Parts: sequence; C-alpha cells; structure tokens
Amino acid sequence: MILILIVLGSFVPTIVAYVSSMMNTQIKVVVVNTAGPIAGMNNSALLKFIDTTFNGTTPGQNAPGTPAFSITMGAADASGSVQKQVKDGTVRILLVLERPANQDVHFTYYTNANPTNDSTISKVQGLAGQLSLLDRASRLGLTPEQTSHLFAQPQFAVVHVGQAQNARSPSDMVAGYAIAYVGIILIFMAIYLYGYGVAMGVAEEKGSRIMEILVNAATPFQLMAGKILGIGAAGLTQMTAFVVVGIGALLLQTPIKDALLGSTTGGLNLDITGSSIPLLLLLLVYFILGFLLYASLFAAMGALVKRQEEVQNAVQIPMWLFMIGYFVSLVSIANPNSMWVTVMSFIPFWTPTTMLMRIAMGSVTWWGVALSIVLMIIAIFICTVISARIYRYGVLMYGQKPGMRQLIKLARMK
Repeated sequence: MILILIVLGSFVPTIVAYVSSMMNTQIKVVVVNTAGPIAGMNNSALLKFIDTTFNGTTPGQNAPGTPAFSITMGAADASGSVQKQVKDGTVRILLVLERPANQDVHFTYYTNANPTNDSTISKVQGLAGQLSLLDRASRLGLTPEQTSHLFAQPQFAVVHVGQAQNARSPSDMVAGYAIAYVGIILIFMAIYLYGYGVAMGVAEEKGSRIMEILVNAATPFQLMAGKILGIGAAGLTQMTAFVVVGIGALLLQTPIKDALLGSTTGGLNLDITGSSIPLLLLLLVYFILGFLLYASLFAAMGALVKRQEEVQNAVQIPMWLFMIGYFVSLVSIANPNSMWVTVMSFIPFWTPTTMLMRIAMGSVTWWGVALSIVLMIIAIFICTVISARIYRYGVLMYGQKPGMRQLIKLARMK
C-alpha cells in the first residue's frame, strides 16, 4: 500500500500539468478600431502587434498552435453586436479603439469576467499604455527607430552582496518539503518499530534463558551486533524498496509527461526530479545511520529488563530523545536557517530528521551534509561501544534493574 502511495505521489506533478493543459482554454478577444491608423499601423499591423503583446514570443511560453488569447479584428461598425456576444459569453473581451477630437486614442474594455477576479485587465492596460505612447510619438514626428530608442530599457545590473539567494523554483521547494515530510515519518516509524524489535528480541532471549546458551557460542558484542544487523536488514530492505520505487516513478515522469503533453506545454510545468532523487538517496543514508545509532541503545535497554513486558518502559529514554528531533524537524520549516535548528541538526541523535528537512528546504551546503554523516558515524561507534558494555553485563543480570549510577559504572567498565 505504501509503495502504491509513493508511485501516486510521484506522479502528482504530471497529473496536475495534464489537468492544467486540459483546462487551458483560449480567451477570445475582438478588437474594433474606429480610430484609423495608430502609430502608423493599419489594422493588419495593429492586430499583429496586439497578438504579440498578449501571447508573447518567448519559446515554450505556449504550446504550438494553442496561444492563450485568440485575437480577431472586428468591423468598425460591429461594436454593438460584439457587445452582445460578450454578454452571452461567446466572446470574452471586446476592445474598442476610438480617436476623439483631442487626437489621443481612447480605449474601451468590455468583458464578462468577474470584476473582483479579472486576470486579463492588467494585460489590456499594458497594451493601451504601449499603443498610446507609440501613437503620441508618431504624431510628434518621431521615426520608429527614434521611438524604439526612446523607450529602450536601461541597463540595469543587480549584485547581491548579502546571503546567497535560493534559486529553486516554488514547485521544487514544495516537492522537497513533501518528500522530506513523508521521509521523516517513515524514518521515525521504521527506527521505532525495528529498534523496538531489537529490544524485544534481546529481552525474549534473556527471559527464556536462551542467552545463557548463546553466550557460550559467541561474545555478547557479537550477539548484539547480529541482532541489530539481522533486524536492520529487514528495515533496510523495506526502506530501499520505498526509495527505489520513488526514484523509478520520478524518472518515468518526464517520458510520460512528454507523451501526454509534448515537450512544451501551456499549463503548469512542475519538474521535481532534479532535487528529489538526491533527497531520496539521503533519506536512505540517514535511515541506516539513525537505525544503527538507536538500535544499539535499544539493545542495551532490552538487556536490562527481565521480561518482555518491561521493554516499553525501558526504551522510553531513547524514544523521547528521538522524538525531540522528530518534532523539531516538523516545526523547522518556518526558519530552517535559525541558529538553534542548525545546531540541533548536527547533533547525531537528531540529525536523521532535522538535517533531512533542512536539506529539503535548500539551506544546507554539501560540506554540511558530509559533516553530519561523519558526526553520526562517530556517534554510532561511541554508542555501540558503551551499549556493548551495558549489554555484556545486562544479558546475564537477573536481579534488580540497575539505576542510572550503576549504568554509568557499567558503561565505563572495560
């Protein structure tokens, strides 16, 4: 079921783009010009100018043959009939151009759009401003070259001297957050379930006295490592399946989207493959490291109880330790670059969740990721050594449960 949800989630951008392209209907515009030549342009040149202004000339802005606006030129006396078409919805926009006695062009905009949600009025106002300026320049005797030079854009350079700006697209950031959010939940559930399984397995062997036989065939450290690696292999297989299916589904997005929509579309273009695949791979890395770290603690806690019923209480300390990082990662989206979140993301017990969220939000450098992995490896080594010492004495301890002072003493013993 989870694999199916991963596949469906990966194809959400393609589905959204497809639905968007199906809903991308043309807006019918009729232009009625009673003002005569405008800026030296007859009706044919004027229609071409308006079409270029509304639909643009940038490659890929609209799908070939399907511009956003369908623009036609109406007869000079057709204003009344076209207004009726606007009223009944056959035509979306009627633009009437007139030239009163003051010689300035007057624009009248008729539309059936909602006055509070008219998305085309800004385009029409921009067009009216351009035509008015060009017409006035033409009447002042300026040549087209002089007019072009007069309204040419100035050279304008932007230099960011502060913090580097995040150049990721909004869709990329939303996809990264969604993958990180789901990944954090998967890491939390997997580490808890499989780590709890390690503690239960140790407690079961200890409670049934099988441990007394096993320690004659292997050292306590070998028994603990075997238990962690054996149960961890099951968790790794499951998480690997999730990641592989997710990557496969993401890689299939582009060919399927091209088959459905073509290489260019007029709808939403949500490409989340670039950053999502590395994020999925890091999810797998942080799961492995997080499991090894917490499984060693769970194994040590499981070795200290006499019965399986006591395991749930025994693992409360590492469990609450892990939950701190889980909750921090969920609230860190508000400010992933804050000092306290950054510091917590490099503390190994909280790295798997907090660092994954910071990476998804694009606030971690490559060396930050590498440093967090190195710190986790060091923490795994230290916790494994300490847990092995507690495990060595705990598996054969059937008396009273040791207190904190005794645990510290066991951890320091060699």
